[in-house]
Amino acid sequence: MSERGTSGFRAGSATLREVLGLVLAHRRDVAIVSAAIVANSVALLVSPYILGLVIDEGIAEGRLDLLPRLVSLYVAAVLVQWVTAVVRTVKVETVGQRVLKDLRESLFTKYVGATLDFHKRYRVGDLVSRLVNDTSTVNESMVTGLLNVLGDMISMAGSLAIMVYLSPQLTLVSLATVPLMVFIAKGLGVRLRRTWREVRERVSRMTSVVEENVSGIEVVKSFGLEEDVVSRFDRVSREVSRTSVRASVLAGLFFPLMNVSTSLSLAVVVAYGGYLCLSGALSVGVLVAFTQYVSRLMGPVNELVFLYDALQSALASLDRIYEILRVGDVESDEGVELEGVRGDVEFDRVWFEYEPGVPVLRDLTFSVRAGEVVAVVGQTGAGKTTMANLLVKFYEPTGGRVLIDGIDLRKVKRSSLRRFVSYIPQETYLFQGTVIDNIRVVKPDASDEEVIRICERLGVHKFISRLPDGYYTDVGEVGKRLSLGERQLIAIARAMLKDARIVIFDEALSGVDTETESSIKSALRELLRGRTGIVIAHRLSMARDCDRVLVMSDGRVVEHGTFEELMEKRGLFYEMYRAQMEAGESAV
Repeated sequence: MSERGTSGFRAGSATLREVLGLVLAHRRDVAIVSAAIVANSVALLVSPYILGLVIDEGIAEGRLDLLPRLVSLYVAAVLVQWVTAVVRTVKVETVGQRVLKDLRESLFTKYVGATLDFHKRYRVGDLVSRLVNDTSTVNESMVTGLLNVLGDMISMAGSLAIMVYLSPQLTLVSLATVPLMVFIAKGLGVRLRRTWREVRERVSRMTSVVEENVSGIEVVKSFGLEEDVVSRFDRVSREVSRTSVRASVLAGLFFPLMNVSTSLSLAVVVAYGGYLCLSGALSVGVLVAFTQYVSRLMGPVNELVFLYDALQSALASLDRIYEILRVGDVESDEGVELEGVRGDVEFDRVWFEYEPGVPVLRDLTFSVRAGEVVAVVGQTGAGKTTMANLLVKFYEPTGGRVLIDGIDLRKVKRSSLRRFVSYIPQETYLFQGTVIDNIRVVKPDASDEEVIRICERLGVHKFISRLPDGYYTDVGEVGKRLSLGERQLIAIARAMLKDARIVIFDEALSGVDTETESSIKSALRELLRGRTGIVIAHRLSMARDCDRVLVMSDGRVVEHGTFEELMEKRGLFYEMYRAQMEAGESAV
């Protein structure tokens, strides 16, 4: 075996062990399944033997006294088969669904706990496909198959043993087609696994195309891109179809060949067995029983071959699932607990790089006193949002320190830090549900009255009351039923309910009407009262209401002072402000 093949086998074995661990975690259900499978297999093995006795010792010998007892035994065996088959089916599905739940919860927990770098590397549609499609494939093809394989093995071993006992010669004849089955399974296995993985990847790509274009439908329509995106979807859809057909062709070769092999085996057994019966070397009852045992032998062989085929698809899906679960990009929550935060913020000679050798922050140094509100301004790419990301520990600095109350954030638990920091990004994300649910998301136990009091204090109660169902208005998917400004007002209410000591507000007022802009500024002033505030101001007029202004350029602070001091200085801030005025931006 090649080195590549060996490594692939080891990876597949490791993945199988992990899945078996998930299955065996449900020991009680697995034990019931195992007992049902054993009982079902024994009943299946007994019934042909009883049928042979009915023919040879009951009918052929004219023993009418034996017939009722033998028939009763046969009926009892059939009833046991039925009852145990029901238990087996239900419990196999129960275990499968629980393993499916465990896998999906593990993946979703990984998604939620992963770093932002992780989420930038993987497409949303791809992650959704792994959680929904790949986990379902594992349940359908692997978990159920692995549980049923026990019954198949018992049935095969038992059938073979009884066949040898009944007629060693006939047994050898009946096994003539088994090597052909094994050869076919082995020959197509590698190609099947590769093709099934390709199918999963192309389905994932198609899911991503749908997700991206449906989410960005406004952009698609505004730029007249309908034909382009439909054409792109057609291309990936055709790729899915072609690859799926190729996989189906490979899989489809199994079943006709298996059926032909089984039929050939039965034909040979009947022909040779008939000869033995005519020569007196074999009884008719034994031949009838033997043909049933051949079916019970070849049936599991076919199922095992089918399982081998299905495992190729499941292993391809498992590879994609465990590729995510084994990724190490998970936010650590180790460190000390923050308590009694005053709100002093300091960036001490901070450097940061998203890509090695390409610094975004360069020796960034500034401090904000507790209760002070500072505006941070600068051109696009100056590092303003990156600075905010470091303060909430979305990333760690490449060099230098970020401190709160003199404590290096590297030593602080993320969960602890985020209890004291509220970050309001430019694009507020709203979850499906009502307005009040979206405000209450930061404090699930808050009463309706508490939420309404907060909104009245901020001055956003009026806007919410005008909505069709007030606080119980459905915001739509990601809040699409509300405007950008309205979503920001809800985000401010959310931050007020959280009652954090430090607030970071990434202002986005372009395209907001005058009334909503005034409401946002008023709500923000109330939110920041008595708190440490960092306002990333895109409209420079926002800086008027702040205690100080920090001007960033090329990843560092190049100017700082009050709004009036910077205007008098006539430096970079002055030039930016004048350019914004001349461009017609609001400077009220």
